[in-house]
Amino acid sequence: MYFILFLSFLRTFFSEQSPEIQPLVVKKSCEDSVTTISITAVGDLMCHSSQYKFAKKTDGTYNFTPVYAGVKNYLSQATITVGNLETVLAATTTDYSGYPAFNTPNEYADALKEVGFDVLFTANNHSYDRNEKGVLRTLDELEKRNLVAIGTHRDTVDRDSIRIMDVKGIKIAFLGYTQFSNIPVSATKKYLVNHIDTLLISKNITKARQKGAELVVINVHWGNEYKQPSDYQKMIATYLQKAGADIILGEHPHVLQPVASFKASSTSKLDSGVIAYSLGNFFSSQQWRYSDAGVMFTVEITKNLCTNTFKITALQYVPTWVFKGVMNKTNGFFIFPAETAFLKDSLHLKNILAPEMQHLQKTHWDKMKQAAEDTEKVLNTYGTKVRRSRF
Repeated sequence: MYFILFLSFLRTFFSEQSPEIQPLVVKKSCEDSVTTISITAVGDLMCHSSQYKFAKKTDGTYNFTPVYAGVKNYLSQATITVGNLETVLAATTTDYSGYPAFNTPNEYADALKEVGFDVLFTANNHSYDRNEKGVLRTLDELEKRNLVAIGTHRDTVDRDSIRIMDVKGIKIAFLGYTQFSNIPVSATKKYLVNHIDTLLISKNITKARQKGAELVVINVHWGNEYKQPSDYQKMIATYLQKAGADIILGEHPHVLQPVASFKASSTSKLDSGVIAYSLGNFFSSQQWRYSDAGVMFTVEITKNLCTNTFKITALQYVPTWVFKGVMNKTNGFFIFPAETAFLKDSLHLKNILAPEMQHLQKTHWDKMKQAAEDTEKVLNTYGTKVRRSRF
């Protein structure tokens, strides 16, 4: 009896003397609570007749994938990769054509998917090359391959919807518009191809924000071929910036144009945005100087999950050059990272060159180096300087 009372006393005494042990809580710094994504963009993805003829196999099918062997790693390592599809997929096995009215084999889209593309901008001056059938079938073929099409639509409901993608927890709206169409779109079918219309653009940006878009990426097909930015481009660029665009990507001139930073609008979550007036050609049969060059342009964006703030943390580019001709006794096209021309004599580089590059002649290396130097001049002399990625 006394022993039990004594144990009760001890239990009560120590419970009063010993405070409750609380679990150790380690506070996580907001500076560490971030997510970073990269958007890699390229310019015009064209398909002249020589391009699909070189890709044709003996069994009648086509294989465009080897074209990208030298740049696939760059494209696939980005969080999201985008480009301008400047052709249509309007036929099944025949009736293909190049300029002036493009129509390309489905295998072209197969290759784009395989090498890492996620989003294709489809509003450009060749969107309507095969009329409504071409627009609709292209959308069908891209959808089959899980490639998101931006700028062309099946109907008015589709046009009024906004493509918002969740990219590692960041909601991004993608919009696309063209300044013109080589073949005029029927007045009753305007919804098929987005044209640059300031009222429509403003409406779409507002709707994107209402639907939760944290970033707005706009692609514009504009300007004058083989020229530097026109007054029209600059005027529309100013409007897009004020309307709330965060990242503006351009093409159509078929040559590289400068990159510039701008103060973001009050509706943006960024303090500054970026515009690439023209990313040049990425894959085409245009073999003259400036048009045989392009870039893989990368925008790195960081989101602070604690403060819900965003910042562009890096702008980078890799210059590219397109080879066309006979290589190892085979006709073909190949896109090469032109930066390798600066390093081709390095013993280390020789061991990792793509097999196709082993067959390049001095004239090819010279052209590739010229393309890289031209690109560096444009991106580091005018507008905002962009850092060249290292091989």
